[in-house]
Amino acid sequence: MPGMMTINAADALDVLPPAAREQVEAMKLRAEELGALYRENFASEQAARISIVKSEQRIAELQKPRSMGGYGCDDDSQQVVAERRKLDRARADLARLLAAQAPRDAENARLGRLLQNIEAAIAARPAGTVAQTVEIEVPNFKGNVLDAIEARRRRLRELESDRARCRAAPWPSATAKARMREQIETLAESGRPDATAPVEHNEPIGFPTQSRQVEIYNVPGAAAIGFVEQPNSIGLIAWLFKDALIAALDREIDEAADDGEALTIDQRREQEAEVLRDMLATAREEVMLVDRAEKQGQHVAHRADIDPLALLSIAWTVAPPPAAREGDGEAGLVRTIGP
Repeated sequence: MPGMMTINAADALDVLPPAAREQVEAMKLRAEELGALYRENFASEQAARISIVKSEQRIAELQKPRSMGGYGCDDDSQQVVAERRKLDRARADLARLLAAQAPRDAENARLGRLLQNIEAAIAARPAGTVAQTVEIEVPNFKGNVLDAIEARRRRLRELESDRARCRAAPWPSATAKARMREQIETLAESGRPDATAPVEHNEPIGFPTQSRQVEIYNVPGAAAIGFVEQPNSIGLIAWLFKDALIAALDREIDEAADDGEALTIDQRREQEAEVLRDMLATAREEVMLVDRAEKQGQHVAHRADIDPLALLSIAWTVAPPPAAREGDGEAGLVRTIGP
């Protein structure tokens, strides 16, 4: 069925607490039910489509001129009118089936993505961890529950924008200059001429070269590539004018820098971690509110891209050590039974 996704590993859910595992199993069961309904509906759809085609063909045959092998019936003839009624019923049946299937397809796609995200979250969990249930209270809100849900979703969009700004923030000019100096030092070293050749072997100065890939045109068959050795011109310039090049690039960086908005790598990590914590807390509140709305009979469902940790009310925690078994640590020992 389109959008169907199941958790394949038989023991993948073992890391979940019982309540979360039951929740996932219920989602899988619902997806299977939707799959069965889809198959049943598809057979009915196909039957309706076949009936439509047959009726259209029958009408065309009835109205075909007698000279062309038809019956020459006009639009008002009893046979044509009856067949058109049959055609209208088949088209109405098909429209009804498609209308009924559309929300089921949407629900199945949503469940499929949720299950896929849960599977990915389990696979990406920190090594040596299992899930632990997280208990939170239903958040307070003003107005109706649907407005409260939308407020949390709006807040999540704002936090996602904060996260994007954090990732897109410029780097400090000092960081940029340090990286530039490393690059120029590497280039200068790669372009350094070999002055030992004339001293030790009475040979010309050796200038470094670089191997570059080139495309070869006007050759038969598929596109061809080749390799050519070229002088390392950029490296030689960096070696010869290193200080001047660094000074010029310092000026370019100063002109492009925006240190007022810049973030260091530690600041990026701290700010993004804070945003992620806020996103998870807000998503947990959204899940609680959606569950409350469903209990009230409101037509609302969990988003397909909701955080699996929020959906299942879990957090990853270090797995407890395995329980000791009788006989552990006695390998190689011989027990004597009796006198």
